[in-house]
Amino acid sequence: MIMKKTKKAFTIPELLIFLTIVGVISVMMFTIIKPNEKYLKYAYYNAYYVLATAGYNIKEDAYDIASTDETGTADVKDKYFPGTANSGLDGMAASKELCKKLALDPKATGEAESKYGYLNTTVYNCSGNFKTVAKSGADSEFVDSKMAFRATNSMRFFISPLQSFSVADALTGGNVEIKYYIIWVDLNGDRLPNTAKWKESKPADIVPFVMTTSGTVLPVGYPTVDARYTTARIQFSQSGRLNYSPQSYPYLDAQIATYGGNEYPSHDLFSLNSSLREEMKGTAAEVKGYTPSVTTADDECKVASASEPPLCTLVLDENKK
Repeated sequence: MIMKKTKKAFTIPELLIFLTIVGVISVMMFTIIKPNEKYLKYAYYNAYYVLATAGYNIKEDAYDIASTDETGTADVKDKYFPGTANSGLDGMAASKELCKKLALDPKATGEAESKYGYLNTTVYNCSGNFKTVAKSGADSEFVDSKMAFRATNSMRFFISPLQSFSVADALTGGNVEIKYYIIWVDLNGDRLPNTAKWKESKPADIVPFVMTTSGTVLPVGYPTVDARYTTARIQFSQSGRLNYSPQSYPYLDAQIATYGGNEYPSHDLFSLNSSLREEMKGTAAEVKGYTPSVTTADDECKVASASEPPLCTLVLDENKK
């Protein structure tokens, strides 16, 4: 007679041990993954904030120098934002000048050398070693030899050559030329994955920002649709007070809720939506396969016609430690 082997079931103690092991692993995974996702918001906002502040200050410095240069002895490069028509700079030369005005050379000693720069750095390549990265943002571009500078928080910064495109302004009915740089920021420095290729399961650690020659910094790429990087709110005026929408949106959704798809480049560069996304096609900053949850402007932001100025503005949510 053939005896059948019976399957031995888990005893209660064995089952409890198994569940305990699974629980420990789950906690370990939570503590490993969750802080990284939290870090994305802090790091992204920090990169945006320092670039936006530096861009504003560079513009204001140029204005101050130009308006007080009574003798005409100030350097032309210092009187205008790099890349504007009057600056006399284009392409790589404009990008190199922007790099100098963004980053503080850690080896600068004299007053003339140390008057430039807003971001403290440990590695500075804005002088003879300066190189730009291609607009495409291919991962092969983000090597140390093409790095513009490394900030003291270990973030690496890369700058593209000066770019431009034309936007139809809904408010004026004319076209506005937008000149800009793409500044790629490696949020976690040398740590992997060191990629600008975004995946749902693994967000990219190298993210793009557009800096226009007016000093305005605009989010582009997947951070505009992935709330793990950043979110935004609508800002509107009620009874003379500034009010913000109680709800936060992914940046792209907030753009639609604020401007309703209209673009007002001479009034508010944050309104740039479809034109800027079209400009990013074929690069690592191109967003594919995303459907916004918002299709029209918020009721308090709707205008009778696109030729009227927008009633609302867009504000990024602060994410600071």
